[in-house]
Amino acid sequence: MKKRILACILAAIMLLSATACGTTTETPQDTKAPSAETEVETSYKPDIAKNDYQDEFNIATVHDKDMILVEKTSGEPLLDAVYERAVNIKDHLGVDLKLLDAGDWIQLPENIKRSVMTGDDTYQLGMTHVYQGLTDLITSNSLYDYGEFDAVNLDAPYWAGELMEEVKIGDKYLMGHGDFFLTDAHCILFNKDMLEEYRLESPYALVDNKEWTLAKFMEMASTVAVNTGDSAWDNKDTYGLTGWGWVYLIDFITSSNMKIVEQDENGYYAIAYEQQGEKMSDLVEIMFELYNAQYTFFWKSWDQGNDNLTIDFADKTSLFAFYNTSSLSNLRGEDIRFGVLPYPMYDAKQKEYKTLNWSGMMVVPSVIKNPDMVGEVLELLGYYTAPVKTAYYEELLGQKIANAPEDAKMLELIWDTLVSDIGLITCNSSQSMDDLVYMIPKLCESGNNTYSSYVQRKTRSAQGALDKVFGQ
Repeated sequence: MKKRILACILAAIMLLSATACGTTTETPQDTKAPSAETEVETSYKPDIAKNDYQDEFNIATVHDKDMILVEKTSGEPLLDAVYERAVNIKDHLGVDLKLLDAGDWIQLPENIKRSVMTGDDTYQLGMTHVYQGLTDLITSNSLYDYGEFDAVNLDAPYWAGELMEEVKIGDKYLMGHGDFFLTDAHCILFNKDMLEEYRLESPYALVDNKEWTLAKFMEMASTVAVNTGDSAWDNKDTYGLTGWGWVYLIDFITSSNMKIVEQDENGYYAIAYEQQGEKMSDLVEIMFELYNAQYTFFWKSWDQGNDNLTIDFADKTSLFAFYNTSSLSNLRGEDIRFGVLPYPMYDAKQKEYKTLNWSGMMVVPSVIKNPDMVGEVLELLGYYTAPVKTAYYEELLGQKIANAPEDAKMLELIWDTLVSDIGLITCNSSQSMDDLVYMIPKLCESGNNTYSSYVQRKTRSAQGALDKVFGQ
């Protein structure tokens, strides 16, 4: 990478962290946030000279478009921060941000590939699904390497550097992620009133002290199991943990610091389950126990009529619940006091929390005509997202960050520990690969823990698909 320098950690109002280094000679003007409540400063500023490209930067996405670009101010802090970001980039580079319709999850990567094949510089950035169409874009040489942008500093605090390292193809950064792509991560919510009622430890203190482990999570959840009085356990009862028993279970592989696919020292991508030995087998057993425990309520992966009852966390019948960070704003009008937690570590020996990225990737078509302009816009999109990020916290938490510093701190931790997995990225390269990515929920839902034989049956075919994708 052409610009690798030490960077500083993002500092936001009442958020967690910190300071660092980095001096520059020419820098963009400080962002003027739409309001004091959403003001954010960064101690690192990219060294990008003012310019007047008189050009457009076209973004193709099927994600929440209001989080990416709006046409005018509205008095709503989040949307105003999004608008101000575009204004800052226009003022600094003379570039207009534009949203282009590139279809749905499936069509978007197909349209990007088609533009590359025709040499048409239609898109400068695509914001994809977490795996749909990505392997095809990789194998067709349709993606530009972020490491080739002079202006992009992947050590800067607004890039998800560790995540991009996890999905690096050889020595190329073909998939990007950072603050501009405010992620849809999975998290664990807890009911603050129920926590006090059962006189349980503070999960926030456990997280801070690196004691928020899988065993502690299950121990706390197991204290709550209240039947209404009939013989059946259903969505009218109270549980220690509730949630959709499907994609949320995959995250425990990542949070336990394990991989679906790992790249060895020679650059070879291999299915990693058997390499992780007893630890992976033990995790599957733990998940099987959790899925079938009396204190948990999981609903199935697809609609099964009356047999697929669900539980709304806002109904106050769950101590813990699986949730998307992007859906936290749905709880704003509900009468419930909730907290936000990362997934627990596997055990106390683990050094740090890990959060699996589900929101997708930022890809740049390999046929862009003006790499200098594209690289500078990408860098400023990250830098000028700081006020957007703070306003987003307030939107998700339903209150000013100053009134919820601990909750905001947990959200920051979740985003700071964001990683990905080549296994997830290549999920649709074959049915066997899909089966291995969704191994834990599929085994749990089947009611039969056949981990060893399951992995053995699927690995050969999935490995063949990986070998084809990466030409190994």
